[in-house]
This record gives sequence, C-alpha cells and structure tokens, in this order.
Amino acid sequence: MTTSPTAPLGPQPTAAPAGPTPEQSERFARTNNRLTVGDYLPRVSHDGAAAAGKCEWSSHVAVSLGDQETGALAWVLIDTIMQARFGPATQLYDAWRQHTLAGTKIPAPTSVTVGSFVEPVFGLPGAEKSETHLQGHVGEWLWHLLTKDNPVVRVQPDPKGDVTDAGGDAFTIYEPIAGTLRFRLWESKKNTGKGPLSTSLNKAYKQLADHGQRYVAKIVGTFAQSSNGTSDAIVTFIAEVPGAWVQGDELVGAGVTLATHQTLPATPFTNMASKLPLLNKPGQLRGLATSIDGYDELARTVRRYAWTAL
Repeated sequence: MTTSPTAPLGPQPTAAPAGPTPEQSERFARTNNRLTVGDYLPRVSHDGAAAAGKCEWSSHVAVSLGDQETGALAWVLIDTIMQARFGPATQLYDAWRQHTLAGTKIPAPTSVTVGSFVEPVFGLPGAEKSETHLQGHVGEWLWHLLTKDNPVVRVQPDPKGDVTDAGGDAFTIYEPIAGTLRFRLWESKKNTGKGPLSTSLNKAYKQLADHGQRYVAKIVGTFAQSSNGTSDAIVTFIAEVPGAWVQGDELVGAGVTLATHQTLPATPFTNMASKLPLLNKPGQLRGLATSIDGYDELARTVRRYAWTAL
C-alpha cells in the first residue's frame, strides 16, 4: 500500500499572546480605581530622617502580582508613556489609544507615523530592541510616577524617550522649605538577573561621582534653550547648580533608583555616602527601590501593549 505525500499546510493562525488584552487591563484599572503606579506598588519601607553622611530612602514592593494586576500596571505605564511621547500631537495619541483598546490595527500611513513614536526603546513588531533598555526604561518611569506628585517637587521632566541618549537619567528641582530651591541628579539602574543588587548600586554611585558634573552641565544647557515658560526663579537657580555641584554645596544632591525582581535588603543604599563623600550634608542623598516579582514580564507586557495597534 502506498501513501500520498502529505499535503502542504496552509497559513497557520497566530497564537494569541498570553495575558490580558489592553482593553481588559484598562477596564480592570478603571473599575477598581487603581489608576496610578502607587496603587500597585505601595511604599513598604521608608527612612526619611535626614542626617549628615546618610542616604534617605524608600522602597516600594509588589509581590506576586496576578495576571490582571500585572496587565493593569502595564497599561497604566504604557498609556502614560505614550501620552508623553506624543506630546501636543494629541490626535496621534488618540488614534493609538483607540485602536489599542479596540484591538485593531491603525491603517497606513498613520501607522507609520505612530510607529515612529513607539520605535525608540520598544522597537517595532518583529524588530524589537534591547531587553535591557526596555527594562531600564520601565524602571525610570516607575520612579518618575512614584515621585513626581510629591508636593515639594517644582520641576521633574518625564524620562527621556530614548535611553541611549547620553547624559544623566533624570533630575528634580524641589522646594523643601518655602523659598529654598534644591537640585537632585538621579541615576537609574535595573537588576533583573541573579547578580547582587550592590553591584548595580555601586555602578550608579560611580557614574554620579565620575560623570555628575558633565550631566549637570547638559541639564543646565537645556534650560538655556528652553522657551517652556520656566519661571525666572528656576532659571536663576539652575545657573548656580554647576558651581554648587563641584563643591558639593547644599544646593545640590544625588539620587539613585533601582528596579528589580529580587528581594530588597532591609537597609538599601548603605554605601552611597562613602561613594559620594562631597555630598555629606543632611538631605543630599536619596534612594528609591522598587521590587516587582516578574519584573521582566511586566516590561514585556508594556511593550506588547505599545505594539498592539501596529
């Protein structure tokens, strides 16, 4: 008995991605009134007592988020990120959001335009970029959204749209006492491997020590070129920051933020003061750590939602 050749298979359906859809995640966040990052990452530890030669710090931990919570947190992140990326091009943001929630594709040529906003850090479907950069970008946004609404914050720009840009990761201008402005330069790290958290933190301290002056100079230059209505008081203050940084003056300080899946130590950032000895006055050092079980999966879900309509 002879057998016939196996017939060629036709196009096979693409497997649906695991996890909730953007629409399901948006609905979960909205109906449960969990619309901010802090709703998923409560502050669990805090040492805010200012002292000379000490880093004040906070830690935010989410242990074993379920699929719905992970999806909702990813939606809160990507919706905020994309709104910031589109800026005044609100019609493009609206198109991206509407098609993403509907699970439909944006028609050409608008899809090409929208894709140019998605491509930095996230890449495009079939040509994604570095997982390391993706995880780092998500970490920067976690820090920003956990801190920007502090009532003392006066200026804290959104994280850069492309993590390969040279310069410092972030900065904050804040007013701890009325009429007294302060500047903090932030360095962001992520640790999604098995290596010790101290290695990642020490790299951040070294970058601030070795390159902080250059980072500050670049930041100050952006104010000189800005026409965004920055107040005269802020402009006058920022002009003093480069000279203050080189001397470790009380006007300036440094911060390190760490995002990881690992369990956080009881007292993180213990080596920061010794690595930045010029910044030894009360309140000059600050740390913020976030620990999310399944952090890498959260970052991939953020990217999946960014791509949904493309």
